[in-house]
Amino acid sequence: MIPDLTDGVLPHGTHDCTLDELDEVFGQFQRSDRRMELTKKLRSYVEQVRRTAIATAVVVDGSFVTAKEEPNDIDVILVLKADFDLQQELRPFEYNVQSKRMVRNLFGFDLRIALDGSELYHEAVAFFSQVRVNDPEQTTRQTRKGLLRIAL
Repeated sequence: MIPDLTDGVLPHGTHDCTLDELDEVFGQFQRSDRRMELTKKLRSYVEQVRRTAIATAVVVDGSFVTAKEEPNDIDVILVLKADFDLQQELRPFEYNVQSKRMVRNLFGFDLRIALDGSELYHEAVAFFSQVRVNDPEQTTRQTRKGLLRIAL
């Protein structure tokens, strides 16, 4: 379940949710259809990731999971299975969901990749949990914000 926003952002922490819950809270029309467009792209990305069977979750951040009426983007951490071999050869559809360049081109998302439970995973979560204080559109006074984790 997605907690209520506090001062325009999620409470600090990683909150489990379903894609439908995320859509219900953040994917609805506000001032424009921007949120609906981003939700459609996120659904497509998550479905493509599910088909690969190499990941355990997708962690979602960015202005999309804030109170901002017209969010700029979605930031994503692709959480690979803890035993995934990062050196293995990938099939094209597996490569496409892990490549920062391909994810940016196909979906417009900023992407980080980490093995589940790894130090890199915790670093990525800590990085995305920071509130950008130099963003002129940022209205929250908090320095940390929450993220959403969609289990696959």
